[in-house]
Amino acid sequence: MELEFSLGGKGRIYARKRCDFPLRSKSPGLYFGKIERDGLRLSIEGSFIVGKVAKKGVLELDEEKAIKWLSGEDIEGSYTGYCILKWGEYFLGCGKGDGKKIRNYVPKDRRLQKGSGELCEDR
Repeated sequence: MELEFSLGGKGRIYARKRCDFPLRSKSPGLYFGKIERDGLRLSIEGSFIVGKVAKKGVLELDEEKAIKWLSGEDIEGSYTGYCILKWGEYFLGCGKGDGKKIRNYVPKDRRLQKGSGELCEDR
């Protein structure tokens, strides 16, 4: 899939599929990530796009850590720098490790509600 990337305000990057059809959309595209002083912080959707082809920087989580992550909690991890978090075939977003823990960037409105004990039954 051929994607075009554009830079928006506050260092935000947007992705959209290349299209020859003349569209008059005001949408900049799908929010892909943000340029930070120390690297690129991917959105959840950006982690799906990049994670499928990434050769390194992808951390596989067990279900317990995935639930904590999707609930908005930081998790323990020895990784340093930005990384993509994955549970099974699902990419859960991007975090930043300091060698001891991985900082959570899941937006509040996309977090699991407290008390959600399982991610899904048909995994």
